[in-house]
Amino acid sequence: MCLTLRNAVAAFDHLDGRPPAAGYTRTRHHIGHLDPGDWWFPGPDPLPHIVTGVRRRDGRIVLTDQYGSNYSHPCDAVIPTAVPDSRDPSAPARAS
Repeated sequence: MCLTLRNAVAAFDHLDGRPPAAGYTRTRHHIGHLDPGDWWFPGPDPLPHIVTGVRRRDGRIVLTDQYGSNYSHPCDAVIPTAVPDSRDPSAPARAS
């Protein structure tokens, strides 16, 4: 399952990105919804990390980030996540 605003436990503020980086909305999701490619905040780092691996074992879920670091969480945890904007940040704004 991928993270969306619809399956979030909570949605908070939106942060605009600077091209070529996409903006994102800060959210919280049940850890069971995370898959490789999703974004989450493993600690005090102000920027989201990218999930590259998910392992489930003995009531715990271990997430691996893009730097190869592992983070273990209870299988029922709700963790800070981010849902990236679906729009192309480098595209010019369109008039409505």
